[in-house]
Amino acid sequence: MYADSSKSDYTPNKVFIPESSRSNLNATQKDAADLLYEISLLLDTGVDKDTISICLKLCDNGINPEALANTIRELTDWSTSQRKTYRA
Repeated sequence: MYADSSKSDYTPNKVFIPESSRSNLNATQKDAADLLYEISLLLDTGVDKDTISICLKLCDNGINPEALANTIRELTDWSTSQRKTYRA
């Protein structure tokens, strides 16, 4: 992804997120992403369509869905605790 570290915009912690991750999905994947987004809204998870699409792509590429969910949960908890720390 960032093999050439001589580029001026290179930063080691930079994360590549496509502008619209939904653009590379086929029709079935888009339907699944839309359905999961509707479920996300009903459950008030706060997860947007792009995040759902990225998670679907990761699972399609062999990532363990349970491990992905645990990682997202841990990152969300960590982010919440960091916000509380800096507000205090």
